[in-house]
Order: sequence, then C-alpha cells, then structure tokens
Amino acid sequence: MIESRKDDHIKIAAGQNVEEGNSLFNEVYLVHTALPEIDFDDVDSSVNIFGKKLSFPFIIGAITGGTETAEKINTVLAKCAEEFRVGMYVGSQRVAIVKPETARSFRVVAENAPTALKIANLGAPQVSRLDEKVLSDWVSQAIDMINADAIAIHLNPAQEVFQPEGEPWFRGVLDKLRFIKKVANRPLIVKEVGNGISMEVAKALASRVGPDAIDVAGTGGTSFIKIESIRARSIDEADIFSGWGIPTVLSICEVRSVYDGLIIASGGVRSGLDGAKAIAIGANAFSMSRPLLLAALKGHDEAKKFLSKLLRTFRIAMFLTGSKSVDELTKVPVVFGPTIISWLSQRNIRCKYVVK
Repeated sequence: MIESRKDDHIKIAAGQNVEEGNSLFNEVYLVHTALPEIDFDDVDSSVNIFGKKLSFPFIIGAITGGTETAEKINTVLAKCAEEFRVGMYVGSQRVAIVKPETARSFRVVAENAPTALKIANLGAPQVSRLDEKVLSDWVSQAIDMINADAIAIHLNPAQEVFQPEGEPWFRGVLDKLRFIKKVANRPLIVKEVGNGISMEVAKALASRVGPDAIDVAGTGGTSFIKIESIRARSIDEADIFSGWGIPTVLSICEVRSVYDGLIIASGGVRSGLDGAKAIAIGANAFSMSRPLLLAALKGHDEAKKFLSKLLRTFRIAMFLTGSKSVDELTKVPVVFGPTIISWLSQRNIRCKYVVK
C-alpha cells in the first residue's frame, strides 16, 4: 500500500542514518569582508519568487503526505511556512489522487499556510504513463488540493529502481513535462530527489520544456537509494551505489552553465551558511527536507526554533560578506576547493559567479 510506504519513509528517514555522500559545501569558501560598511540590521534577506515575497530565499523541502503522521508533519510545517514567510513543497500527491480519503493530509497545508508559497508535487514515472486527459486532471487536482502557486515534477530514477514497488518508467517524460507546462497555468519546477541534475539534462529541459525552475537536489543529503534498500533489505546493492549522483555544489554549477532560469539548491544543505554559499555560486533559493522532518516530529516549537536559526545564520553570512541584499550575495567572491575545480575543469564548465 502507498500509505504504508509513506510511513516507512518517515520512520527510516527519522530513525536511521540515511545521509550519503558529500554536497561539497565544505569546498566552497565565501571571502570574509572585515569592513562590510553596513550594519547587521541593514541586511535585507527578502526575495520574490513566483509572485510571493519570502523573508529569505528558503523553501521547506518535499517530505510526505497520505497518512495521519504525514498530516501532523504537514500541519506543523505549513504553520511555520506561514509564520516565517518561506515556501513549502508537499510530498508526492499521487497517493491523494488515487486514494482521495488521504487528501486531508495535504489540504492542511492550504489551511495553515494560506499566503505562503505552496508547491504541488507529482512524480515523473507516474505522469509518464498517463494520457493527456488524465494527466491534465491529475495536475489540476494536485494544484487545487493545496491551492498551489507552482507545481513540481520530481525525477527519481535511482529511487524507483531500488524501491521494492518501484516504477522506473521514464520514457516520454520530456513530452509530458512540456504538456504539463502548457496546461498547469502555474510555474513548473523540475526537481531531483537526491542524486543531482547534470548540464545535459538541464539543457534538454531548457530546450524542450522550458521549466520555470530546476531544483538540483544533489548528493550529500538524504539518500533514497539507502532508504529504499533498507525497505527492500538489499543493503549490498545500496553499498555498490553508495554516493551515486552529482554533489549539490557541482550540480548547481552544471545546471547554471546551461540554464538561465531559477535554480533551487537542495541536497545536503544543512545551514544558512550552506544556503548562502549555494546562492553565491548560482542558485536563487535553497531547500532542505530531513532536518525539517526531524524538527517537525518534535513539534511546532522545535520547527520554529530550527527556522529561526536557519534565517539568522543566512543573514549572518550575508553580513559577513558585505551583502545588503540577496542580489549582492550573488556577486561576492568565492573560492573553490580542489574537488570542485577538478570536476569543473574535466566537464569544461566555467562558473561565472566565481571571481577568477
């Protein structure tokens, strides 16, 4: 059952070590500004994304839906999104479309975050098998369910191929994405779930789909290869593919080299400083999931505490680089470590946001 799978994901993600790889934020250095010529209170971290003003460029990552536990988590996170004026993805809504009795676990997001940026979410393998009439209906249902401002389609080939009930169906996805872009009447985000997006995939998306945003979701955070392997009791296979994918920092650079739209950085982002680094090298916003899941499971106060710290550390990074605005943060000098330099050299990628 889909519902039991969702609860499995929550229990495993919260209770076991499921983080894998290195996002490489440890190899991104923002140059300290000893004389910022601004006061800390002058720092304005706000941004506008898809017509919504956010207090800082952060989106609560896609986590869950479809169960009682998921409803509680989504309620806590939606309240925080509204209070902190940040964005929020929901988890895959397929469960609520095929089992309407579970839709309540998603609708609580619209009820508790009426003015926040809300992003609906469907999976590429599932939409790949739907005809256009049914697909249009699914898209409408997903958007209406949470009164979404945008819709994300997640690419998760690694998760599907390791999942016991997996559906590794990706033939024709580009055509379906183009159709969704046409009928959604909302911005379209294409996202990974933890293995990164290459410049080749970004180029195909840009030329054939024209998404409004790409969420790179690189390696360094939660590994769905590991989660699904734990569920399938096939840890040996997970060990073989340990760390598979593109580290988040490298994925940002890969995508930015061929794509001019909005980039969301996720995958191993664990602090406001990581978020600031992501924006300095080419992202427009950042996201994280597992840390918010762990906080939400402890209750509303813990989730608020986490977001308060995240906002403050992001603003501190802006202050210490002399950035009065997020736009100024995109122009600060950055130094890369050897792993990043080697990858970019071999891939012939020039990161225009880095001072050479």
